[in-house]
Amino acid sequence: MSQPASSDNTPDFIPPPNAGTFLGHPRGLFLLFLVEMWERFSYYGMRGLLVLYLTAAVAVHQLAPSTYTNLVRMEQGVAQSDEDKANNVEHPVTTTMIPMTAVVGSTRSDPGGEEIAANLGPLQIERGVWEDGADGKRVWRTLGQGLLAPTFNVKEGERPTGEPIRYRITNPTDQKIDLTMKVERPFAQAEVDAHVRAAMEALPTDATPEARRKAEADARTMENSEYKIYFTVNDSTGVVSTSLVPETERLKSGARPFEITLDINRHDSGRSWLKADAGVLYGWYTGMAYLLPLIGGLIADKLIGTHRSMIVGGLLIAMGHIVLGLSGIGTMALSDMGMTVFVMGLALITIGTGHFKPSVSVMVGQLYPIGDPRRESAFSIFYMGINLGSFLCNLVCGYLAVRYGWHYGFGAAAVGMILGLGTYVAFRRSYLGGIGEPVGNNGNKAAIFLPVGILAAAGIAWLYHIGILGIFDVFVSQTPVVIVIALAAIAYAVWLVSSQQRQDRGPVATIFIYMLFNALFWLSFEQAGSSLNIFTQELTDRTIGGWEVPTPYFQSINPLLIIIFAPIFGVVWASLARRNKYVAQPFKIGAGLIFVGLGYVVMVMAALRLDTGLSKVSMIYISGCYFLHTVGEIILSPTGLSYVAKTAPRKSVSSLMGIWFLSSFIANLAAGKVSALVDPIIEGKQKLPWNFGGQADFFFLFVVSSCAAGVLIIVIAPILTRLQRNRND
Repeated sequence: MSQPASSDNTPDFIPPPNAGTFLGHPRGLFLLFLVEMWERFSYYGMRGLLVLYLTAAVAVHQLAPSTYTNLVRMEQGVAQSDEDKANNVEHPVTTTMIPMTAVVGSTRSDPGGEEIAANLGPLQIERGVWEDGADGKRVWRTLGQGLLAPTFNVKEGERPTGEPIRYRITNPTDQKIDLTMKVERPFAQAEVDAHVRAAMEALPTDATPEARRKAEADARTMENSEYKIYFTVNDSTGVVSTSLVPETERLKSGARPFEITLDINRHDSGRSWLKADAGVLYGWYTGMAYLLPLIGGLIADKLIGTHRSMIVGGLLIAMGHIVLGLSGIGTMALSDMGMTVFVMGLALITIGTGHFKPSVSVMVGQLYPIGDPRRESAFSIFYMGINLGSFLCNLVCGYLAVRYGWHYGFGAAAVGMILGLGTYVAFRRSYLGGIGEPVGNNGNKAAIFLPVGILAAAGIAWLYHIGILGIFDVFVSQTPVVIVIALAAIAYAVWLVSSQQRQDRGPVATIFIYMLFNALFWLSFEQAGSSLNIFTQELTDRTIGGWEVPTPYFQSINPLLIIIFAPIFGVVWASLARRNKYVAQPFKIGAGLIFVGLGYVVMVMAALRLDTGLSKVSMIYISGCYFLHTVGEIILSPTGLSYVAKTAPRKSVSSLMGIWFLSSFIANLAAGKVSALVDPIIEGKQKLPWNFGGQADFFFLFVVSSCAAGVLIIVIAPILTRLQRNRND
């Protein structure tokens, strides 16, 4: 989870008022603990819901009476053997299009439909329902053979009841069969032709026939991001893929038949976005939460002070959540204007976080003089506030989103933020006194930053509405642009290192090296809110005793484990220090990377199970992944900012602290963009050096990158520790 700012790079100690202590610390610490808890409640509450909301299907019962349709494409084909892969042999694929219809305004509630008369391929499809048997156990009752083109009858304004259309699919052949299903997002034919012409014109004149065929195929299968999805396949608006072994093998293993559900959204409308687009917005949202504190910290230090900056930030965050809630009122829940309002709410939250995040951490540091032994434990207590907010938000916001609607979950954090700020203002004078006041008479400038933040958020929303933000994202994602930015960053790092005094060059160089590995860790870790969150939603069996655990609840596993295990690790580090034994920084970073890679080993195992004809996997997999990721985080995360503060030369400490936060911005943004590769990898549009099949290929990407980076930094640790200012750091 998020870390507080460094406690060592703070203004001079300001004695708090004589308000007594609690647990040996000034009472002001616990006041700041409370207000920070609600700020983290806000940020992580949105983090856990954002991608789920954006990718969820439109709920037809919230639409005007009419008929709404989608097509589901089913593809079946003999799976490639190892020999086929070596010889690039591809087997024919049978494609079946399944029309799905929802009639809004019908007085009927039961689904109907017509049989699809088509060559369905080698697989055997059986339609049925689950019922309670005489012994109380659930039993499968067959309704018929073959696919149904279903029609769902929905009453306007009323959440539909009933069950989805269910199928069991088995493989009567003696060969392994690949099955892929996906809700189509087609362009009009004229638009398809235009895409093909543009793709052909973009090819070099000497392009090979194979390259031309691939470019044309890619252009013809482009997905229309504006196309609305009303139906799901196995709870997914994306790709569902598996491989079915021959039925004789399945029966021997005792595995259940593969099951598919076709259904409408029976809860609350999402935005029907492509997962790729949702990942990009998620990346910008989480990334800006680390970039904007650089600006907010400067404003607090140079102008208005941390106290007023925190108030401005908290108010902007609360306004942001109110705006998010309003974006779901009436027709805005489904309109482009409503999405623009939603983006404004996200912008308000990130701008508010920019003011709030650095200010509250600095105020904690101001409670203690430099060298006060209570300082480190104070930040540990404060860190618990961060994680308590992160734990609670997913339970509260997740419940409200599932039970009442997305926007109730979005708006809930505003209540907590306002209560937190109210408590802070009421007790601040008694517990904090003059802590956080600006130098000089600049405090009266604080009021300006509230309307400035609102106008900035409105400007960002307007740029989104007219498409400029999308163009900017595409531009900065171009390979040449990324290369230029990377080369500029390397050049700056070399210049900054070389500009230091001789004794400082090695230590500063280690900061940049550790920053790179730190970014790789967070790139992998921050899949939690995107690809791992969607995996939990679509591919994890979340039922316990007939109750389905809401997906956002799983986002609370990490902070809960931190609350439990962080004190234990703290005792371990302190015990080692008392015996003059230390774990050097590169070993901590390496261990953290290896643990996050091991978490993805668990996810590879889960994905491989799904690729053998299993519809959903046990929640033990995602829980195990989060457990290993948390261990890695506890080892790696608390050391980064502390290392910068201890290592950086005084003249460069602010610059290097800012660069460290900048690396977190890049890591979070990259994490969102990498999550966009899930469906292209499953469909084979994006090739990787390995081919396990299905989503296992995507997760293995993080196994390789994280574990390789972890092993590398451990191998070169002796060199790095010699460059450090203190080898024990």
